Amino acid sequence: MQIKDEGALTFPGKLKGDPNKRPRDKYCRFHRGHGHNTANCYDLKQQIEALIGQGKLQRFVSRERIETQEEQASRRENEHPRPPIGDIRMIVGGTATAEFSKKTRKTYLRMVHSVQLTGSVPKMPRIDYPVIRFSEDDAQRLHHPHDDVLVVSLQMRDYNMHRVLVDNSSSADILYYPAFQQMRIDREWLTPMNALLVGFGGTKVFPLGAITLAVTAGDYPQQITKEVTFLVVDCSSSYNAILGRPTLNSWKAVTSTYHLMIKFPTEYGVRELWGNQIAARECYIAMLEMEDQQ
Repeated sequence: MQIKDEGALTFPGKLKGDPNKRPRDKYCRFHRGHGHNTANCYDLKQQIEALIGQGKLQRFVSRERIETQEEQASRRENEHPRPPIGDIRMIVGGTATAEFSKKTRKTYLRMVHSVQLTGSVPKMPRIDYPVIRFSEDDAQRLHHPHDDVLVVSLQMRDYNMHRVLVDNSSSADILYYPAFQQMRIDREWLTPMNALLVGFGGTKVFPLGAITLAVTAGDYPQQITKEVTFLVVDCSSSYNAILGRPTLNSWKAVTSTYHLMIKFPTEYGVRELWGNQIAARECYIAMLEMEDQQ
């Protein structure tokens, strides 16, 4: 207590109560008695704050601020990050993992570890594709700032499918059952799948089956058409479908959430597929309403 000699503090009387019932290992120099530490003394803190507010003790305030910064810097150097409590996962599983045997999975895992640890990459044939770039001009049409998801429209079979969520973290392409029904496809066309999907928070979903559909992105001639195998799931969602890594990788597509755009190579140059920012926000609000109703 370097400020005790300043004459500004008003020292209180002794602590009330039976002194024999108070902890003997804690001593307050402000109250001159046992029961709590000086650093934790509420009455002392109140007086100091009042004196600072009156413009007093400035020389102590500035020095304490410097000392605090030094202590914080030292503490940051010595601190270690806390380990994570758990995992929050996106959609995983699907046809890509269902077709793997245990032996194949182990081989695949060893290949990944080899790349991560040694930096070695298997040799692949070189194919010349146009360079895909994003610029600030690509984001001019959007409302900023934003943290919207990438929602696009695609042609699936003979339908224009809107509200398709582009999810780079999903290892499966998903088609929600209400959208499947609107496409007037007989449920008997579904191929049974022994594939388990693990969604947000570890929720497990068993698909009704799989269906392969022709999906077209872009407009002629800058377009791409691929056969995509969707897992059909019967659960609540404001989206009609989810486009995951299997299709994005087959398209050699590059996504940007900042620009809300997909770009992919075609025989006639790079094609842009713009996300619908209004649809993304409508879907977000619809998802919130669904959660409120549960």
